Amino acid sequence: MFGRGRWAAVAAATTVIASGLVLTSSTAAQGASPAEQCTAAHPMNDAPDYTQDADGWPKTIPGDPGGSVYVFYEPVHGYNCAIVVSNGDSTYVDIGLRRSDGAGEPGWMDTTGASAGPVLIPAMEACIDVTAAVGERSITSRNTNCGS
Repeated sequence: MFGRGRWAAVAAATTVIASGLVLTSSTAAQGASPAEQCTAAHPMNDAPDYTQDADGWPKTIPGDPGGSVYVFYEPVHGYNCAIVVSNGDSTYVDIGLRRSDGAGEPGWMDTTGASAGPVLIPAMEACIDVTAAVGERSITSRNTNCGS
């Protein structure tokens, strides 16, 4: 069995390793565009790059700090991807996606920081509803990105 000193050393090493993983993950994502983040998060290995905003996106969330909502569509597998980016550093942000017809599981993420997402949902040949917030301001877009 481990003694008290040995457990302390194991706990310290675990903390250092976990800290390194968190720093590595956030550092890699910091420089990625919203489209690159969607491509990296796609569940299929053969996913095409998300390179173009769909249906008039990005949209602006007004206010202070305000922000931008990015929605992308990938037509090979029919996935939609959304990310919200705050104009400020540390504020409440959230992003939600669901099929307008109510089928399937919705996707949602909230955090305190500069961005939330990517959130992906499959919605081939279906419209989606998007809701995003930065601070106390939000926008909702219904029946958008109606894939063909």
